[in-house]
Amino acid sequence: MNAKDATPELIRRIAHRFRALSDETRIRIMMRLRDGECSVNSLSAELGVAQASVSKHLAVLREAGLVQARREGPQAFYSVQDRSVFSMCNMVCDGVVRQQEQVNRSLGIGPAPAPRARRQ
Repeated sequence: MNAKDATPELIRRIAHRFRALSDETRIRIMMRLRDGECSVNSLSAELGVAQASVSKHLAVLREAGLVQARREGPQAFYSVQDRSVFSMCNMVCDGVVRQQEQVNRSLGIGPAPAPRARRQ
């Protein structure tokens, strides 16, 4: 797609998705959910973030179409709805690593640690 084909509504939705991913806690949530479905309580415990905060972050991710919820009794279980987001995350991660390697070279220090193995 090129700029001529992008409607104002499409641009708005793209910006909304980028905003949903612009928070460190939400990125951590997505990274955890990449490994599989998880309850709000488990996410809270694993990430060390208050349950209310996790719920608010999940609402943002759900509204952006990135995660989906499944209810089982009183608990909600979340999973990744759009796994294509991880391709973008991999590209960004690779760019950050390349940038850090350039900084390290310019400072005369060792290379940045290699990124974790990718999973799709």
